[in-house]
Amino acid sequence: MTAYAPRTRRKTGSTLRTAFRYVSVAGMLTAAMAVRAQVLDQRPAREVLGMPLNELLMLLQQEGNPAARDTAIAHLVRGAKRYGQPLVEDSTVLLFFRGKAARVSAPGDLNGWRATEDTFTRVGRTDFFYLARKVDPRSRFEYKLAVDSNWILDPVNARQAMGGFGPNSEVWMPGYSPPKEIQHREEIHHGSLDTLSLHSKTLGRTYPVFVYRPHGFARSHGKLPVIFVTDGGEYLSLGLMHNVLDNVIAEKRIPPIVAVFIDPRTNIRDSRTSRRMTDYAMSDSFVTFLVTEVRSRLMKTYRLTSDAGQTAIMGASLGGLIATYASYCRPDVFGLCAVQSPSYWLKDKAIIRLIKEGKKKAVRFYIDTGTIRDSQMEARAMRDVLHEKGYICHYAEYPEGHNWANWRARIANILTTFWGRTEDN
Repeated sequence: MTAYAPRTRRKTGSTLRTAFRYVSVAGMLTAAMAVRAQVLDQRPAREVLGMPLNELLMLLQQEGNPAARDTAIAHLVRGAKRYGQPLVEDSTVLLFFRGKAARVSAPGDLNGWRATEDTFTRVGRTDFFYLARKVDPRSRFEYKLAVDSNWILDPVNARQAMGGFGPNSEVWMPGYSPPKEIQHREEIHHGSLDTLSLHSKTLGRTYPVFVYRPHGFARSHGKLPVIFVTDGGEYLSLGLMHNVLDNVIAEKRIPPIVAVFIDPRTNIRDSRTSRRMTDYAMSDSFVTFLVTEVRSRLMKTYRLTSDAGQTAIMGASLGGLIATYASYCRPDVFGLCAVQSPSYWLKDKAIIRLIKEGKKKAVRFYIDTGTIRDSQMEARAMRDVLHEKGYICHYAEYPEGHNWANWRARIANILTTFWGRTEDN
């Protein structure tokens, strides 16, 4: 079913085998959504409707001509159903809902997932509601429809993105370019994943760890660069990072590397067992666990380099916070640090103050963030501090929100920034 059937190491229990199957299935569902999304019609609204979108909106607002208005509604619904997604033109997206309701809105990335904002307009006394919203024409955003008290996927939108709490409807604006690196490609060589269960004496807990070995690992010699990935299960299932690694290695954009995915859930199938809120909140114990337990146990078996300049740590949101903290505390281990939409706001921006007031460390940084109600304020503040202190920092912003579809689209950028040829950087 997947190129990533678990290659279970001896002494790995059935619970972890089941856990990896769970990660694989989630990854396949996400990949299937990504493939379906890329083949949807991308024509502008005027080509679907046979008229510019602004003209159709004017017809919807003609209270004095109900017949013309009803004809416009029927025309719009037919066109949108054939199109399979919201109608988009230039910087305007048109969302609509037809059905029995007192109130409809679109909670999502654009409004911080607030059902009280972006309320739809009802057309006369009909059962037709619509919202015309101007957004960055390069953006991609996720949303749901709040129909009275029920949150649902948009019934006319076939384009979906899997998030940490399930699927959301999504919109690609005309200037958005989807990432190709996340797709599974049959024609290339694939790496393998080992599923491990590592008990931490420091933390008193057992965690699932997945180790990506590049194609040809068993026949190769010498030590390899390595990247440690927080929120590891989700970087596999939702971030599709194994596909990205396969693709950029096969294309020789980076050399073969090992990736170590550490999951914060002691039971990967139960989100209630996640310890990320404590482990990732600048926890010295968690940093000790990474260095003295995870890394030390894997060094020999996976031929991990001891060169800090070839050892990276990465994460998103709170995972980005702990990645930054770990690299600053242990630059002798993690000389490369990649963070996505980092939660630098935690503890009154303590991490920004720590780096600003502390000594410069031998760490090279990559930071990216969305600009749609994401972490850009704190990310920019950290960027400025790093530049003032003389750090090398690759920084980028993208017109997207705080979600996995945004983060997975930049994984190839992270890898090529740290290990790519000059033209990839």
